[in-house]
Amino acid sequence: MRVDIIGGGPAGLFLAGLLRRNGTADDVRLFERHAADASRGWGVVFPEGALDALERADPAAHAAVTAAGTSWSLVDIRYRSTRRLVNGNGFHGVPRDALLGVLRDTAADLGVSLHFGHRVHSLAEHAGADLVVGADGVHSVVRREHEEVFRPRVDHSPFRYAWFGVDRVFPYFTYIFRETRWGLFQGYCYPSGSRWSSMIVHVSQQTWERSGLASMDTHAAARLCEEIFAEDLDGGAILSDGLPWARFPNLECRTWHHGNTVLIGDAAHTAHWSIGSGTRLAIEDAIALAGELGDTTRPLAEALARFEESRRGTVARFQRASRLSAWYFENIDRYLGFEPIQFAYQLMARSWRITHGDIARRDPRFAAEFDGWFHTRATGEPTQIAPAPAFAPVRIGSLRLPNRVVTTEGASGSGLVITEPTPPVPSAPTGPASTDPEAIPPAAPESSPACIRLPLTDMPGAYHDLVKRAVAEGYAMAMLDLAESPLTELLEQPPLRPLAELAAHWPHDAPIAAALAVGAAADPATESQQAVTLVRSLAEGGVKVVLLEAPRSIAAPTPREWDARVVRVADAVRNETGVAVIVDGGTHSLDQVDTVVAAGWADLCVLRCPPEPTEQEI
Repeated sequence: MRVDIIGGGPAGLFLAGLLRRNGTADDVRLFERHAADASRGWGVVFPEGALDALERADPAAHAAVTAAGTSWSLVDIRYRSTRRLVNGNGFHGVPRDALLGVLRDTAADLGVSLHFGHRVHSLAEHAGADLVVGADGVHSVVRREHEEVFRPRVDHSPFRYAWFGVDRVFPYFTYIFRETRWGLFQGYCYPSGSRWSSMIVHVSQQTWERSGLASMDTHAAARLCEEIFAEDLDGGAILSDGLPWARFPNLECRTWHHGNTVLIGDAAHTAHWSIGSGTRLAIEDAIALAGELGDTTRPLAEALARFEESRRGTVARFQRASRLSAWYFENIDRYLGFEPIQFAYQLMARSWRITHGDIARRDPRFAAEFDGWFHTRATGEPTQIAPAPAFAPVRIGSLRLPNRVVTTEGASGSGLVITEPTPPVPSAPTGPASTDPEAIPPAAPESSPACIRLPLTDMPGAYHDLVKRAVAEGYAMAMLDLAESPLTELLEQPPLRPLAELAAHWPHDAPIAAALAVGAAADPATESQQAVTLVRSLAEGGVKVVLLEAPRSIAAPTPREWDARVVRVADAVRNETGVAVIVDGGTHSLDQVDTVVAAGWADLCVLRCPPEPTEQEI
């Protein structure tokens, strides 16, 4: 079997060696456009557990890679003249050139035919191969040749970043946030086991232009960044390899294989550098593909299909986490008013794969300090030993809720119970019977304040009897149900008249809420801004808190997966309007509730009972 691999990065080199080691292919040829000794980048990182697969597949390569780098778990967060160390996920950093050298030497020793300095212009050059592997990165020639089949979708980050070296050692991940007259500069430094560290500088497009970086060469850009981060570099110089500022490309493909051609690594998918998993995914792709090809009794088409099927789910989870992490850094301006301890907490939880429980297990001291701070802020009384954030009280207008947990089933012990939507009021007046008091369900248990969800209507006087019955039943909050109307429709005609009608009858000392459906738009950024604009308008009409939930036509997430679409909008609304937010984002555990409210994405969180496990899950 002859396999031609296009691209000599980690995915291509490791796959080449595995195919020869396993005896899968007797003729493996690798083609890389750069010279073998060309320096391409600074350090790469492997998150905790990422090297396990490498060790199982090639113990010698694993030993060489670990020996060439360094490991750490601490995170150094520098924000508003403060510095905080938090124990987080374990990482191993290694110079990219050292990693490529290990994999290149291994491939050569195993008999791979290596062709460096060879640019591939067309797959016609490889017509004699039984299998062609596109491991040639995000600008893949292989993918371009069959673009109509692979159907790539690329959207670029609005932010700019540059990958530098620094001639001083940062012993662990160091996140630096420096405010300048041009805007915020974000720096991310990490070690690689060498006398230098890697440094990624991240800025918005506006900051990139206002600071003059857009017109500077790489040398001048490095000098400017040295000035901005001088306090952190402690006299160290920023080193540049001439790579330009770039906007990260988020790449997904409809399929990864076609005929005798397959894509792996960044040629098939990308994950934002802020979660440090691009190299991990590339290596794991190589291992999975080599494993499927190892069964030579199976047709090639079946092996390629099984490879893609085995990797799709894992890659999708990492891509989802990387997009959320990138979203955090791209919207970090909204958190610059956070206290340093909550800023640090949110940074640790930014990918939404790390929960409050994870943080507590990794750094019990930090978690205990955070819990005490959170309760002190909530109660106004200094607290050192405190329960988790979900059980901190919160005030909505004049209403004090004992905790942040919201239910719709009337469970005792929750901070608030919200009724299911009541039947709509008829649109045409038909006398007193049009407002049926029986539409108001019984109030929640006495131990839990209750919120009545009332329908939207323009009919004059429609809320009189509904409110009268709700107050008599003991409801502490009224919620105007706007969830059946799209945001765009509500923006065109804000429901201020029905809101005023409801407010006229509802007790003045009790809060009014509104329910909105979010999370179905194709463009989350646009939807978030629409929600922010609408909530500001509703707040002017007296709304004290909003419930954000997915449209009822959208399938609910599984118990193991949050609905990032809803929580992301909640984050924008809460932190850009100052209005309290209840989020119904598919949370099924108190640990998830803790994380949502602790990170400042919402003030309260609906806790959904997990569905009964399926027979397959049992």
